[in-house]
Amino acid sequence: MREFSIQRLRHSLSVLPFVLLLSTAAYATDCEITSPAAEALRKVLSAPQGLRFEGTVLSERAGSRQFIVVSWPDAAGQGTMRRMNAAANPPLEKWPAPFTSAGRICDVLNVYSPSLGKGRIVAGRATQQLSLKPKDPLRLAYLVDLDAQTGMALAMVTAGSDGQVLERYEYADITFSEVGDRGATTLEAEPYSRGRIVVPGYFLVTEDPGKGIFVVSDGLATASVFVEPLPAGAPAGEGAVIEGATLTYTRGVASPKGRLLISVLGEVPVVTARLLADVVRPPRGGE
Repeated sequence: MREFSIQRLRHSLSVLPFVLLLSTAAYATDCEITSPAAEALRKVLSAPQGLRFEGTVLSERAGSRQFIVVSWPDAAGQGTMRRMNAAANPPLEKWPAPFTSAGRICDVLNVYSPSLGKGRIVAGRATQQLSLKPKDPLRLAYLVDLDAQTGMALAMVTAGSDGQVLERYEYADITFSEVGDRGATTLEAEPYSRGRIVVPGYFLVTEDPGKGIFVVSDGLATASVFVEPLPAGAPAGEGAVIEGATLTYTRGVASPKGRLLISVLGEVPVVTARLLADVVRPPRGGE
């Protein structure tokens, strides 16, 4: 349910096509699920496929908290939500189906170390606690409380490298229906391409070089990269704003094609955003 605004990309200046320089490294396309922790990870990555639910989520980030009423799925195979602290009679918003891929579990296991511990009661339901510790400093850590029956994440904490809690959400209540047959509901999930590595562990998921928009993921975390002209009078250099677990990183650079503004938006550390900005390249010949 992350939201990324691209309104600022609607400018009158034309943007030449850009590409992300891809690494020659590769990861295994298959992996064995041999531990209870890896099996728990498989379940949470496949949920909510085949589930129907309604509930209320408490979301806390950057010193703010709000309650969100959610349901999944609607007739179009999407989720709906209402932000109950935002306004009176809050409007209905949509959130898309999650990335899906047979190899997604392998991508996550390549860069995170899972461990399983004793859970707690969340929204009146028994859980198991799954810890996802990053294997390098290029990603954040996650602590997830999984519903013991469905495998769905009922609570999650996102933490930085120092263990500081950046963001958390937890269901206050949830009701499931039609639980069991995961093939009963056919949903169109977001695309998830594998094998094209941008920086270690992060794969190019979608791209629009003509508009200078790229989306990368490590199977769990996602970041968007935007390339646009640097506004007149704006200085070169870099800046970063962190709100909860979401980083907004910007870099103004000089290029043979002109002055560029590269922005990275997502749940990634600053070091990862810098690496993503480093790999932005114009295509050969500038075409």
